Amino acid sequence: MAYRDFNKPDQTPSKTDPSGTGAGRTVDTRLVGGSMALRREHGTATQLTGTYLHDPIFNDADLVALKAWCDPADPRPLVVEIGFQRARFARAFCEANPDVRYLGFEIRKKFCEDADAWLVRGGVVNARLALVDARACLPMVVQPGTLDTLLAFFPDPWWKSRHMKKRLVSGDFVAEAADLLKIGGQLLVKTDVEGYADWAEAEMRSDARFEVARLDDPAADLPPTQRERACGLHGRPTWAVRAVRLIGG
Repeated sequence: MAYRDFNKPDQTPSKTDPSGTGAGRTVDTRLVGGSMALRREHGTATQLTGTYLHDPIFNDADLVALKAWCDPADPRPLVVEIGFQRARFARAFCEANPDVRYLGFEIRKKFCEDADAWLVRGGVVNARLALVDARACLPMVVQPGTLDTLLAFFPDPWWKSRHMKKRLVSGDFVAEAADLLKIGGQLLVKTDVEGYADWAEAEMRSDARFEVARLDDPAADLPPTQRERACGLHGRPTWAVRAVRLIGG
């Protein structure tokens, strides 16, 4: 889809959004993976086994375990990644930072299983993975003001106007991130779509609690993701936007 259409919203009215812009839809209808409550009521539990894997939707013990992993009494920094795919970044990051607690969210079972196997082969011990939409689960497992870093690397741009409501980075998402992050904590978004970088930066600047900057170094001094490696091989540019939680913002 052409760049000029990237910020054009869907004008089709809906039951929850009579104005037709999509902004009034409920969180449940915006979530790509569906709300946890609706999934529990209508879904079927997956057969998910592994060293690091958790299914907080259908397994109460897994939800409790994730809450314990995010316990603010633990002095180790808490780093959350949304959409870890096959955990190429997660393994390199955890190996380089053994003193952090890493928590990754993904909505695809195959990616979770592949990621678990990859982390096990690397001997990683400081990671946990959750098969659930992060937007539904994060407020349940992370207490406000206790998160050090929130990473969202190469989220789906959802090009079509009727799908804009599904974009991860939104005003609601940014506000929730600000609630969860510590003072000085950061929200970091990477993308290979310049229009999405512009979109994300504008949404992040909408919350006065953040100081926002487009980074000169899109790598942000972090291990490359699988997508970044592919972009580098094909000569495609990437962008990174960082929002730092301000004191008294």
